[in-house]
Amino acid sequence: MQRRFEYFIGICQNENRRNIFYGLKNMKRGVIKVFLFFLCFVNCTGHKNNDVVDGVIQFDPTREYPLIDLNLSDIADVEFVQLKDRDSAFIFQPYFNHNTYIGDSCIIVGNYTPSDFSSFGIYRFDRQGNFLNRISGYGRGPGEFASLAKMSVESDSSILLFSLFESKIMKVNSKGEILGSWFLPRGHSEVQLLGNSVIIYDRLSIYFNSKGQLVERGAPLKVFDLATSKVSDLLTKECLNNAIQDNAKTNGHSDPEFITNYPNLIKTKDGLYLASIQFDTVYFINRNLEVKPKISIDKTGIPNEYYTLLPVIDMKDYILLRDVYGGEHRYDKGKRNYYIFLKNENRIYQIRNDYIYNNEIEYSSIFFMDKLAFRFLYLSLNCNIFSIYFTYEDIKDCYNEIPNSIKPLFDTISEDDNPILAIVKFRESIKN
Repeated sequence: MQRRFEYFIGICQNENRRNIFYGLKNMKRGVIKVFLFFLCFVNCTGHKNNDVVDGVIQFDPTREYPLIDLNLSDIADVEFVQLKDRDSAFIFQPYFNHNTYIGDSCIIVGNYTPSDFSSFGIYRFDRQGNFLNRISGYGRGPGEFASLAKMSVESDSSILLFSLFESKIMKVNSKGEILGSWFLPRGHSEVQLLGNSVIIYDRLSIYFNSKGQLVERGAPLKVFDLATSKVSDLLTKECLNNAIQDNAKTNGHSDPEFITNYPNLIKTKDGLYLASIQFDTVYFINRNLEVKPKISIDKTGIPNEYYTLLPVIDMKDYILLRDVYGGEHRYDKGKRNYYIFLKNENRIYQIRNDYIYNNEIEYSSIFFMDKLAFRFLYLSLNCNIFSIYFTYEDIKDCYNEIPNSIKPLFDTISEDDNPILAIVKFRESIKN
């Protein structure tokens, strides 16, 4: 066989096309079959069936991607923890924020709901759900916040607290002792800690105010160095898509639901994703503060381009993705699609999820049906974990779907108790 290939290569190197044809004509039939198989292989593995070009994932929201059936148990392990001692640590509707951190020895929950200032603060539990201590509180004194919009956790002893209205960052340890505090520059909607830097995203970098005046607040993506307090631009306004630049209208940029509906900076073990309807590209920010395109989105079939693809979980072998509509078009499609990008194939698949849109099924019930229905509300401060809270009312709605093996835990909760926390830890690979 080796000699046959050497003969074929020698023929191809002949500059005389007639000789090439003659040589091919006289090759043995087995070699021709090998050659045809090779051509077929190249064709099957080329750009036609490859969703990556020059290292960037190519995504078209209007395309019908091949379907894949995945259950939650195929890709993740689930643990349940009852958060105790409600008298000392009242967790108020925690599923409205993404401020939950699951450590090896503790669970940290940010309770920021301004309607209940008495429970305002950061609560630490051990891994069995026993209350440990409370960090910070509502107020304007040392170690207190008048508002608290975000938390970023590197470890149990390194917690970054962010106040949107005060433009203030405070770093504390597990005891609540202040390790440092900083004031951010003007223009920020979301922040994430990355090493010794704070990545700042500004959804209102360009918009029209209530008077119809165009307001430009600078670059949409910046970095704040905690060591030097220096601010640098990472992306300029030229990276914003045409729809945002041409139609920075009130209905798109001052709508509170548009501003707070989904996260823009998503943590991975290697850095952060930036995903926003303001861009035609999902960017990745690595730990060297290099910003590189990760996903290119063809928005030509999307009304006013108010759309993005959210990379929710990024593991060794796959990326879980879901689509997000924004502005006045956020409900146009009627349903949400879920996708998985398989890294070894460089291909995108749509996860079969017809069951999600059965109005008779509660969303909490779907979780206990072993279905892979991931909401961005489940995102934790960990890069590989969903945190899902089940209150007493949630449990009543989905009780019939809870497996008998774990029902004893859910039978113990009353309406006066803190919720039960489901810790969904994603594996690096999909179970075969």
